[in-house]
Amino acid sequence: MKNMRGRSFLVALTIAGLLLGWLIASHKMNKLPPEVVRTSQSKANSIIGGPLSGSSPQVSPSSKTDRPATYEKMLEQFRSDFRTPIKFYGKVIDQRGDPVPDAEVKLSANDKADGRPSEYTRRTDEAGMFSITGAHGITLAVEVSKPGYRAIAPQHGKATSSGVFDYGLSSHGAYQSSENAPTIFRLYKPGPTEPLVKSGEKNFRIARDGSPLSIALDERSTHQVILRCWNTDLQRPEGQQKYDWRLEVTVPNGGLVARNDAFDFEAPADGYLPTDKIDMPASLPFGHGGWSGSAERSYFLRFADGVFARAKIEMHAGGDHFVVWESFLNPKAGSRNLETTAN
Repeated sequence: MKNMRGRSFLVALTIAGLLLGWLIASHKMNKLPPEVVRTSQSKANSIIGGPLSGSSPQVSPSSKTDRPATYEKMLEQFRSDFRTPIKFYGKVIDQRGDPVPDAEVKLSANDKADGRPSEYTRRTDEAGMFSITGAHGITLAVEVSKPGYRAIAPQHGKATSSGVFDYGLSSHGAYQSSENAPTIFRLYKPGPTEPLVKSGEKNFRIARDGSPLSIALDERSTHQVILRCWNTDLQRPEGQQKYDWRLEVTVPNGGLVARNDAFDFEAPADGYLPTDKIDMPASLPFGHGGWSGSAERSYFLRFADGVFARAKIEMHAGGDHFVVWESFLNPKAGSRNLETTAN
């Protein structure tokens, strides 16, 4: 919660500092800046310590005479945004969708332009529900937890164990939730664990010409994965950033399938393929989903003797050209349980 409070407080200070600096520089405002840029707390404090704390903006005499008459009104509107009413309803569930009763909820409302946010606590009821009304602020930060459960780190577009929600200063209006449509938070309830063989995190140099790299998942090397990479970065013309590279991941006499959820610890029974390929031709554009000099993948693995494992790889195709490997193998043949206390 300490990190969340610091982050939400810094967001409020940063918004205030950036907005006021922009107002003084431009002397007019039709709408708020399109995005909030994070800055240091000390810098934000130095800016907020002027106009918002009651002192006059530090501008030249000519600037004061040129300042539009609506400046004070806009400044008051900015202050009033910190008094935006907050009404929030939430529900905490586990990975199976079951409600989590008696979970602790910590809330932090950014309700002061020049001070620390107000903090609140709640407990979920038997249905996993909680709410807060009567609070005010430009944002509300929420974090849920419970002993015996694991918090789920923030992920874009997914319900996790925390979040920050906009109320004042939002171009889309105040965040909406209700008793019938609460915001969902998730906690992970660990299941039965088994002793797994861990390997990683380890760095492995890998050739650029497709020569195989064998990675053993156990001490006896009875369960291996083969990696091959083809890379033209050393032949690229000077000044050209992109180059062709390709990585193949193969399980000899076995298979692999994508593991898309970090809290999915049961290997599927079927759907495995012998090889997965990561292909990065230089013709791909830059940007999300486009060309990159690195890539990450997570897999479930199945071997010929009925042993299952999970693995994560990070391929770094530029520079030293290496792979970061981490894996967990269940030596008990037929068991698809890949959960352990050292996840």
